[in-house]
Formats: sequence, structure tokens, C-alpha cells
Amino acid sequence: MTTSLTKAQLRRHMQHTLSLLPPAQLLTESTAVIHLVTSLPAYQRAQHLSIYINTPTSELQTTQLIRHALKEGKRVYVPRCDGQIMQMVELKDGGLETMARNKWGILEPGKEERAVDPSVLDFVLVPGVAFDSHGNRCGHGKGYYDRYLQQTQAFTCAVCLNDQ
Repeated sequence: MTTSLTKAQLRRHMQHTLSLLPPAQLLTESTAVIHLVTSLPAYQRAQHLSIYINTPTSELQTTQLIRHALKEGKRVYVPRCDGQIMQMVELKDGGLETMARNKWGILEPGKEERAVDPSVLDFVLVPGVAFDSHGNRCGHGKGYYDRYLQQTQAFTCAVCLNDQ
């Protein structure tokens, strides 16, 4: 007999599962995924990348990818959420160190920073809580990326850890 979890149950289950990952394993898995992402032709061609900033724990760590992209001379944009709206703001070199944490503990650009038009992006790295074998994504439940991706034609790349 198969049981079907609601999205809310799935999110809670995955949050618990991921919270048990040792930091060393989280870093190892994140590094392996980052190597795969940087080997993608779409990533290599891209000049304007949206890369999410991970939660402090229990999520694929993206700091390495952000630093790699900046070092390669790519322009990196990170999310800023305000109410139901998510916008992408360009991250300048060293910008990670100057951002404050939002209500979810995620580093986020200030409200004074100007958002980019979504059509500028050519690559979007998308987070998720869980994925199925067909590549369908269950996000964090606020719909930010679902709404944002409707505004851009950029290549989208969803990433996850082994347990997701």
C-alpha cells in the first residue's frame, strides 16, 4: 500500500531529514552539485545568473557557486522577497558580507538596491524541498519561484541534495 503525503507533510518530513545531515556531508554534497552545475553548457554560456542564497543549514549550500560565478566575471543576482513579490538584485563582489538576514535567516539585499528586469537573466538556479523522478519540484510553499519563473525565459536549473 502506498501512502500519499500532502505537500505540507512532505515539507516537514524533508526539513527534519535534512536537519539530521552532518555539516561535513552537507558541504560534500553541495560541492559535488556545484561541480555538476558549473560543467553545464548553459551555465558556462550564461553571463547573468540568478543564484539563490541558501538557508544557514539544511539546504544545498550555494556560496561556492556564487563566488565561482563572480570570479568568472559573470553577473550574479540574488533574491529579495517583499510580501508576495520576489525580485533579483545584482550582487557586487563582496556583497555577501554586507547583507542582513531576513525573517527566514537568509542573507538578502537591502530594499534600497535596484531590482533587475527578469528578461536580463539567462540562468536561474532554483531551490526546492523535494523532487520526484520526473523532475517536478516541491518548493518551500510560498510560490516565489513559481511566480518569478513566469517572467523570464532563462534556463532554469533546480538543485538538491541526495535525500531530496
